[in-house]
Amino acid sequence: MAVKKIGELLVDSGLISPEQLSEVLGQTKGAKKGERLGSMLVNKGFCDEIDIAQTLSFQLKIPFVDISSTDVEPEAVELLEEKLAKKFLVLPISVRKKVLKLAMADPLNLDAIDDIRFSTGLQIQPCVSTVKSITGAIQRQYHMNDPIEELVVDLKHDSLVEVVHDADSGRDLTEQVRRSAAPPIIKMVDSIIVHAVENKASDIHIEPQEKEVKLRLRVDGIMRETMQLPKWVQGPVVSRIKIMAKMDIAERRVSQDGRLKVRIGERSLDLRISTLPTHYGETVVMRVLDSKASVAGLNGLGLSERDYKATMDMVHRPQGIVLVTGPTGSGKSSTLYAMITSIMSEKINIITIEDPIEYELKGVNQVAVNDKTGLSFAYSLRSVLRQDPDVILIGEMRDTETAVIAHQASLTGHLVFSSLHTNDAVSSVVRLKNMDVPNYMIASALNGIVAQRLVRTICTECKESYRPAAEELDRYGALLAGTTKLYRGAGCDCCNGSGYSGRMGIFEVLSVNDRFRSLVATDAPEHELLKAALEAGMTPLHMDGVRKVVGGSTTLEELTRVVYLTKGEVEEEGETCPWCNKAVEVGAEYCAHCDRPMVLECPGCFKPREPQWIACPYCAEKFEFEEREHA
Repeated sequence: MAVKKIGELLVDSGLISPEQLSEVLGQTKGAKKGERLGSMLVNKGFCDEIDIAQTLSFQLKIPFVDISSTDVEPEAVELLEEKLAKKFLVLPISVRKKVLKLAMADPLNLDAIDDIRFSTGLQIQPCVSTVKSITGAIQRQYHMNDPIEELVVDLKHDSLVEVVHDADSGRDLTEQVRRSAAPPIIKMVDSIIVHAVENKASDIHIEPQEKEVKLRLRVDGIMRETMQLPKWVQGPVVSRIKIMAKMDIAERRVSQDGRLKVRIGERSLDLRISTLPTHYGETVVMRVLDSKASVAGLNGLGLSERDYKATMDMVHRPQGIVLVTGPTGSGKSSTLYAMITSIMSEKINIITIEDPIEYELKGVNQVAVNDKTGLSFAYSLRSVLRQDPDVILIGEMRDTETAVIAHQASLTGHLVFSSLHTNDAVSSVVRLKNMDVPNYMIASALNGIVAQRLVRTICTECKESYRPAAEELDRYGALLAGTTKLYRGAGCDCCNGSGYSGRMGIFEVLSVNDRFRSLVATDAPEHELLKAALEAGMTPLHMDGVRKVVGGSTTLEELTRVVYLTKGEVEEEGETCPWCNKAVEVGAEYCAHCDRPMVLECPGCFKPREPQWIACPYCAEKFEFEEREHA
């Protein structure tokens, strides 16, 4: 059976009439050389290009491709010369397992399929598209060197990103680099990275959508949409990033991870690259790490005076374990580095085990975990213990083996710092038990736990006070009773209209005492551990956050975003300060309003006393006049 021609298929489908086809065929002798039947039908107004393509797709059962919203692979385009693409009006889309997916204006052109099969050495999978979209795509894909300044003008950057390759990298990237060496694409990727760095972004997200590619940045923990790129740049941009990170540009069906060092001006940055196949193409996320950035000290993290003293006490002990806990992105690594910095000395040997090394610490031996080579946390920790360390930092306790070895190390005279992913300080003990660390080992080794979150701070340039509405204060109930003034950012150029600039921590510092150790050793339930921690003076996360809201550092809206407070927790806040008579949290050591001690004891005999007493009736100790006056 003979293969029908395009005209006959269009008539069979009812798109054009036999008379219309005859009229156009009768004029083919006078048509321009190379003018196609489809173009003549469109010029006559008998049908549209999209109608022709979709009709052929239906009649021939060949998929239709909208090139404007399709990710065209640069490596597929390189397999076919531009001369052949223009001659047959085709565009290579992708290549998979020796099969080249080809968009064609005329999928019945068997001569074109045979010539391209011979030219590429691949089997051909034809698809249907319009003449106009294929012509435009050929111009774009085969002329990447032509200026495309309009695509990067919104980023407003001319800085160059220099890729720093490892000296021992034996992989020859010459051919791969050539494939993605179009200057506009390089400039676009460079501009994206520079723009993110200058806006202090922690992550860069390149997310393919149906008809465009979305670019988003995470700044101060919040995602911001920066701009939308046309769909056709998706393939070249992703390939460029993969080449920079020495990843496999031909593999698009599985997720990949890579690392990259770049130099922007005088700054050296580490980028962690992750790709993930999604419905509309590969999503790329780049985590920006500045290993040369200065590490903040403990006193610069936002700890209250009480929490700062408790933290300094636990990190300056000669042995034991100090844990920092919180969700991803809560600043645990910064706190761990601040702890290490506070005890750093030439007299002690400090070794860190990290994945990856986020900051370079002078005078500290840092080990980067590499699971692909078998250099796991547990394996590295065993090796580190043979290096005569005094202090060990373990980036994360991910498994039972690492946790048990770390506790054993702390019991044999080492000071160990590490992190866990738990919601609060007390639940970290439960987490360790669930990891099969023995109770006696936890009780003996634990110095303390710091739970934390990061909240955005109010922009100092547009900070203003306001009177909060009753419904705004309702969520925190008695904790904010009597509060008449709070603060917020009005929004300005310095903070891009957000009202926030920078971040600070809110903390929950649990310093382990003898009573807490005995409860852990006897496998006491979590609520008893929490009660003991509060009685020992631990300030819960939300309470520390409320203090910073009242102090004007952040807002109630921001605190509510990062800390979830149940109604039961609000209702429990019924204790009254003996000095100012304002409601405070049960078990709090200090009043959040006047900073006076909640537990009144005689400093001489430590027996209970009343605020109005002038002197202790038991030991005759005189009390401070300032306290009596305040009472």
